Amino acid sequence: MKKIFKPSLLLLGIVALLFACKKDEIDTAALTDFPPGIYSVTPSDGSVVASGANFDVVVKFISGSVSTLASTTVKLTDAAGTELASKTVTLTGTADSMAMSGADFNAATLPLGTYKLIIEVTDTKGKTLTRTTDFEIGIKPNIGIIGSATPTGWDSDTDMEETSPGVYELVITLAAGEVKFRADNAWDVNWGAGTFPSGVGTQNGPNIPVTAGVWKVRFEFPSGAYSFTPAVTYASNAASLYLLGTFNNFQGDAFKFNLVDNNTWVLNEIQLKPGQLFKFSEGPNFMGQNWGDNEGDGKAELFGNNITFNAPEGEAYYKATFNDKTRVYSFQFVKYPTIGIIGSATPTGWNDDTELTPEGNGIFKIKMTLTDGFVKFRANHSWDTNWGGSTFPDGAAVQGGPDIAVTAGTYNITFDRVNLTYKFEVAAGFNDVGIIGNATPGGWNDDTDMWSNGDGTFNLVIGLDNGFVKFRANNAWDVNWGSANFPSGTGTQGGSDIPVTKGIYLVSFNSITGEYSFTPASIGIIGDATPGGWSDDTNMTEDAAVGVVTLNLTLVGGGAKFRVNDDWKYNWGANTFPNGTGTAGGDNIPVTAGTYTVTFNVNTKEYSFQ
Repeated sequence: MKKIFKPSLLLLGIVALLFACKKDEIDTAALTDFPPGIYSVTPSDGSVVASGANFDVVVKFISGSVSTLASTTVKLTDAAGTELASKTVTLTGTADSMAMSGADFNAATLPLGTYKLIIEVTDTKGKTLTRTTDFEIGIKPNIGIIGSATPTGWDSDTDMEETSPGVYELVITLAAGEVKFRADNAWDVNWGAGTFPSGVGTQNGPNIPVTAGVWKVRFEFPSGAYSFTPAVTYASNAASLYLLGTFNNFQGDAFKFNLVDNNTWVLNEIQLKPGQLFKFSEGPNFMGQNWGDNEGDGKAELFGNNITFNAPEGEAYYKATFNDKTRVYSFQFVKYPTIGIIGSATPTGWNDDTELTPEGNGIFKIKMTLTDGFVKFRANHSWDTNWGGSTFPDGAAVQGGPDIAVTAGTYNITFDRVNLTYKFEVAAGFNDVGIIGNATPGGWNDDTDMWSNGDGTFNLVIGLDNGFVKFRANNAWDVNWGSANFPSGTGTQGGSDIPVTKGIYLVSFNSITGEYSFTPASIGIIGDATPGGWSDDTNMTEDAAVGVVTLNLTLVGGGAKFRVNDDWKYNWGANTFPNGTGTAGGDNIPVTAGTYTVTFNVNTKEYSFQ
């Protein structure tokens, strides 16, 4: 009796413990001791903050009870990485937050541009999570919906309400018809697409076809993403629904479903790849009910095991559907991720991707002018998923493979995401275009090369003398363009020399149409060594010498750069002082305090502080 009694008591205790668990406890069998998580960030990633707004930075954190929150450091930088503010605070418990007041970094005075938040959070076991998000300070428009399906037709907009940064919503009764979204009650900026009830609108895109009903309309600026969800009440067993998995550290509200019919929840788009684990959860942090799949049969069980994602299309965007009554779930292929090309051979180097155009069935294409160098393909502007190869002009795309060595030329580039192959086919076009003439630094002997935008258009900032110029391809007279018109016109093959007057210009040329323009450009100096700081340029005066600007200026110790038209697209710097030669996007020039005559030559990029 003694030997039977003790195991029986133990078994009864285990059973009692199991039944004592409540359904709203975290499924600890399915979760492990993950690093701390970031629940939300304000301003959110990719959002636009209105210029002049005095906004605060707020970050909310969560962690498990095994290792609670300990501390966080949040840094605010500009696009160049210059730190504008930083704050470190102590955190406690499983949920906490920090706020950085806009007064700490003069939020209302920040100039237009892109900014970064670098967030690091640590728990009591020393595990750390670091995340970088981007937001933009810009001119935010009023967003409205217009069209034959709206109460006011094509005559006037129905304004939408901004419910969070960059997100506009409206509940509206629509008739069967068409709509578009537009900014500031005008057609200058408008979005449309051919898909309903969701899609991504493009500038001047087609009218959106809608069906009659009462809809909750959502529009995201500036991405153009939109959705129409029925604004009616449906039966459901769950109060809300989220998809949580290894792709979001099993926490957060980024992937929230919409209730579209009785017990039917839909998440229109999420990027997934085979092998990722996930569960359906009533709350963003596993509070409430959650569902997994013990059998792997497409029908979930309450508090079931993690589900392993698998689909023949591989890594792509999918539409997720879950029925909280039958517990049946499914994933429908939507599209492959954005594919871009990047590398030293591309116009933007290793800094930015040039996106390829999706042709359907996993095929992506682009026509592009490349220099001698290296390239790779990657998904979603991130190194998490990238492909290289060892052969040119075609070959097998290898995940994380070597840089592809390419030779200069204009190519029709094809990337096959399904079969993982790439191909570079020589296309009609020009490897390079330059400007030549007695008004240019090289006279009629040498071209001044223009910068290719990869689409047949070229740009250049140059100082010109009184005289004549022409455009020509590949440093030869075989193909050249000219015209008698200035400052803009359309060049013809072998046309007249273009008459120009002395000045500093931003020159634009389209090698496909022959269109060109010479737009006067201002050169300014900017930086924390200057009176305007990093916010405002101090414009320089054009000198008698061609391409030279000068300025008498009192400076403090700090950094400075030269740039064009109060914009960062064309800027030069270097790490030498008081003389040097600037490079595009180069280092800040280290300035010593004093009063100087500052000189800069836009043709040679030489500068001096005397």
